[in-house]
Amino acid sequence: MPNETVHPVDLHVGKRLRESRTARGVTQAELGAGLGISAQQVQKYENGSNRISASKLFEIAGRLGTGIDWFFDGLETPAPVLLAETQGAYEVEPTSHDQTRALIAAFRALPDEAARADALDYVRNRAQQT
Repeated sequence: MPNETVHPVDLHVGKRLRESRTARGVTQAELGAGLGISAQQVQKYENGSNRISASKLFEIAGRLGTGIDWFFDGLETPAPVLLAETQGAYEVEPTSHDQTRALIAAFRALPDEAARADALDYVRNRAQQT
């Protein structure tokens, strides 16, 4: 896989994996056997052509005696602007999940389609008034 198609973070984490593994004198085959994967898979992690899942990175860190953060040392932290801009879209009032569940349960308990249509019209009209 050509390097230009590999994400820079995957390259960095793979390089750090190789550094840690070789510093401890562990072969790709030994690490792979300990993780239940092939030496070729370790090689693919190291060259960045295969991404390492969070759970596998956790296992690797444990086997090599490093913290997970060690694999990311040296990377620039992305600007938090995107997180700040999108955070509001994911914030939910503490009671909204309970209220949503209660609303759905009450809606499902309505006796017929006409009652459900009336309830939906009512909720839509109230939402438009705010």
